[in-house]
Amino acid sequence: MDVMNQIIKLNHVMKIFNNQKVLKDISIAIKKNQFTVVVGPSGSGKSTMLNVMSGLLTPSSGEVILDGKDITKMSKDQIRLFRREHVGQIFQSYHLLSYLTARENIEIGAFKNQDLKNLDQLADLLKIHHILDKFPAELFGGEQQRVAIGRALIKNPKILFCDEATGALDEENSKNVVKLIHHVKKKFNITIVFITHNLEIAKTADEVITVNNGEIYSVLENKNPLDPDKMNLKYKEDKIIGQYK
Repeated sequence: MDVMNQIIKLNHVMKIFNNQKVLKDISIAIKKNQFTVVVGPSGSGKSTMLNVMSGLLTPSSGEVILDGKDITKMSKDQIRLFRREHVGQIFQSYHLLSYLTARENIEIGAFKNQDLKNLDQLADLLKIHHILDKFPAELFGGEQQRVAIGRALIKNPKILFCDEATGALDEENSKNVVKLIHHVKKKFNITIVFITHNLEIAKTADEVITVNNGEIYSVLENKNPLDPDKMNLKYKEDKIIGQYK
């Protein structure tokens, strides 16, 4: 892979919790402006790998290079600033503040003194204009996740990390969120790293990384990604290992 085309790179990354190696000498690179899906069994280390990639976790050893910067050499404050400027992140739990409206929850993802004129454009894209003045308790799960996506995108990040972003949603809302994230990738030309248990979502990716037992099991380039409209999200996770190798 052309080094200039890499936006994420892990070099010999290890992560140890309580004397247990959760990530074992991981080395991998992800291209700019690509939709990459990470799959693997529960407990395989995929969420830990994503959190190390995004700067939420510090590796026990190895290098994490984001957009040409080795964040393992940064202080905690420098990493926090770097993440705020370059990284958006979406989780299975929406992490919305209950005492703020949807609009206010999105605004807290912005830079200090940022011009928020793009909020209305973002609300149009996410189809949430009609709920901007509502509180999280008044919203359905799919609506809450759209607000969380808005919060992650308001600062125009270069990379969007999605950790089980559809895990708490039903089939229809899951499909809508995946379609939306694909649309976001194309519209804003950003890099997406998406963790999931659902192999149908993996079929829509440009690249699929399979993680097992803290190691990279396989990396597959998908030359003919599935149209998100054609996903069957009833597909289960029980045969992840062996599907992509």
